[in-house]
Amino acid sequence: MLKSREELFYFILNNSQECIIRYDAHGCIEYCNERLLELTGYRAEELRGVYIGELIQNTFEIAENRVRLLAAFEDMQVIETDIYRRNKTCFPVEIKVISVDYNGAQDFICTAVDMTRYKESIRRLEDTTVQMQESMKARDSFVANVTHELRTPVNGIKGHTELLMEKEQDFQTSNYLKLILDCCSTMEGIINNILDFSKLEAGKFQLDEKPFSFSDFMTKMEKMFTMLAMRKGLRFMMNVSEDIPDKLIGDELRLTQILNNLISNAVKFTEKGYVGVEVSLNTRIDDELELFFMVVDTGIGLSREDKDKLFKSFSQVDASITRKFGGTGLGLVITKELVGMMHGKVWADGQKGKGSTFSFTIRLRQEQSTAPGEESLLHTWKASSSATRIAAENDLMYEFGSDINVRELKKNLEKMNISMDMDNWQKAEGFATAVKQLVSGGSKELQKQAFRMEMAIRKSDCDKARQCAEAVKEMLRSEIKGLVN
Repeated sequence: MLKSREELFYFILNNSQECIIRYDAHGCIEYCNERLLELTGYRAEELRGVYIGELIQNTFEIAENRVRLLAAFEDMQVIETDIYRRNKTCFPVEIKVISVDYNGAQDFICTAVDMTRYKESIRRLEDTTVQMQESMKARDSFVANVTHELRTPVNGIKGHTELLMEKEQDFQTSNYLKLILDCCSTMEGIINNILDFSKLEAGKFQLDEKPFSFSDFMTKMEKMFTMLAMRKGLRFMMNVSEDIPDKLIGDELRLTQILNNLISNAVKFTEKGYVGVEVSLNTRIDDELELFFMVVDTGIGLSREDKDKLFKSFSQVDASITRKFGGTGLGLVITKELVGMMHGKVWADGQKGKGSTFSFTIRLRQEQSTAPGEESLLHTWKASSSATRIAAENDLMYEFGSDINVRELKKNLEKMNISMDMDNWQKAEGFATAVKQLVSGGSKELQKQAFRMEMAIRKSDCDKARQCAEAVKEMLRSEIKGLVN
């Protein structure tokens, strides 16, 4: 039991985790606590009267018979230095020195914190960081080499398949070759995603912001995905707000990548119905704009549990989807990172079996060189009720029933019949696809019949194809006066 305040005082000092040293104006040690003795291996009597500079070297000096800190440390409240042990080894500490007046004389108190564990942690962290950097360099090099080596055979297969398709006349074999090309395209997408993901993790992914035409950009997107959706018998719709300026500054390539990932997924996971894209202007402050994109589909949809798995590396909703549709799940991870780099956010919503909606915001800048009042506004894309559609063969916009639309219909129907007569089902399918596109402004029954005709040709069902072709012609005669044969 402690009997006095002095005993309590020394009990506290001796049980402190800090080393505590008292020395006089000449630098002679008068007291040190047990923590210092424990760390240095000294006995108390061995240190009493010893110059503080022997215990804590390269920190103090004697000037005019008085001790003081070296000039380099005078203005520092906390000093990093070393305390030497009895065996002449040392350990790192942080010290703080204060002066006190005691019994008419000036004394000094030096407190020191052992930094050995902290320094060791820092060293290990630095070693780990170096090892991680080396590991990431090795991984990046490996990924780059592997993706390069994978591209070589994929490009070889793709090139030779395209050459075979030019010579091949058999419809079934052509379909097999198409399947090979589709597989090559899928493989190329996976390779690119893995390479991009590796760059993102390494922090090497950077945006390349340049001026571009937003209307031209959206037109390219529409043409690209209209054809992709058509191949699955889906409708593709795009609607872009008219108040979005045309001349913008941003990374057009990465914006293409974002939309490509989201729209391609929507098409991939949709068996019937449509895929739609809508773009609107959220906010505008000076030359900075925030755009809101929404990709909607009538595909397999999402549950609440599914949403938690999205935007995670190598993750898809469930194993059955991976088996059925394929993919690594990296596309959405890359999309989220790219959207974040463009100062935006991405969301996913939907219901199981009732389609899904992916939306995101990004920030772009308006090009200042555009004179006020001369800025061209975007064309508005409407849904399938619009009377204008893209002709599959030459990508021109024809109004259903117009002279040019009638001419294109006659030409494609005639070429389709000739191709069937020659048993060239591959070309016949192409003309049937063009006809289906050209009649998309007509009645729903006409569109259905054109679709049945395309499916029959795709299956090389000659009788069914000719039957559907005749039905299409009959409907066209009733809906378009200019079409007489």
